[in-house]
Amino acid sequence: MKKIDLAARAAFCLALAAALPLPASADGDQEILAPHPMAVYQASVPEKGGVDNVRLSKDSLGMLRAHFKSRLQPGDRIEEFSRDDEEGFSVVYAKKVGKKELRVTQVTVTARADKAAPHQAFGELSNQVRMGRHSEAEFKLLQNEHAGIESAYFRRAAGAPGKGSEADLILERAHKAAHPDGDKLKAAGKNHKVSEGDKAEAKELKRKMKELKAQGDIAGMMALAQSNKKFQGPPAGMEDAARMAAEDRNRDTWDIWVKCLKDTSVAAYRTRLVYAPAAIRN
Repeated sequence: MKKIDLAARAAFCLALAAALPLPASADGDQEILAPHPMAVYQASVPEKGGVDNVRLSKDSLGMLRAHFKSRLQPGDRIEEFSRDDEEGFSVVYAKKVGKKELRVTQVTVTARADKAAPHQAFGELSNQVRMGRHSEAEFKLLQNEHAGIESAYFRRAAGAPGKGSEADLILERAHKAAHPDGDKLKAAGKNHKVSEGDKAEAKELKRKMKELKAQGDIAGMMALAQSNKKFQGPPAGMEDAARMAAEDRNRDTWDIWVKCLKDTSVAAYRTRLVYAPAAIRN
């Protein structure tokens, strides 16, 4: 019998809680304001697969401002801001309750105000100009055409290096195509580091050579050099590394980096939208 009474009492408490207004403060003011439903901006895509409340758009900040301004509901207002390297606005829903103004952010839209460091492709193309393979005019044309990529947003990509964006994947592919022997050169550098023992031996050899030179003992210098043949010429494998480095410098990679810029521009977005999850209309 007691179990039945307890269950009935619990059901009554739940029904009563559902009928009560939102939590209130000591002066009777409502404490919580829920965002009202709004449709996501159609010309946008999720920044990361499966996360719909963070989205990217190719439209400008001005276009998005005009879009949201024309759709403000009672209690909505637009609040502009500028912070760090971004500028933008938030659509805020506010309501006066007693002596308080309750407010909740519906959506925040940002655009990057400052450019980041120049894209690596521009540095690679500049090197091609310095080598005399292409003209400064060609380079300037590409700079103007793809100037916006330093301040762009990009979608997240699984397995991407760096910050994990689509732009990082594009850059990685271009770098491998332009510098196919990069891993071999890096390995050569690691494999042929001078040991501490060799450094000490070379230092001692240099000291003895100076002594013999001061004494005018040319024959002694030649004999000492002959007895230390491991210091005559590059370490094993370094000749191949030098050859690969020369081939890398002499390779015309212009088309690879032009394609990298074009692909990056296609993947670039001008604005970022972050919706309150509760505001998104299903």
